[in-house]
Amino acid sequence: MKTAGYAMTKNLGNARYMPPKDVKASVFSKAAPALFPLVVAALGYMIGKQFFGI
Repeated sequence: MKTAGYAMTKNLGNARYMPPKDVKASVFSKAAPALFPLVVAALGYMIGKQFFGI
């Protein structure tokens, strides 16, 4: 059990070392939820236009 706990601590150490690379991804991850409804609306419009002739 103690070795598993140590492995978890090692993983946390790795995660603590990585974030400088993750900063750019976090900017996208903040923008993605805001853009998602626009993408869904655009797809819905295109599909509606294609199938229902709106």
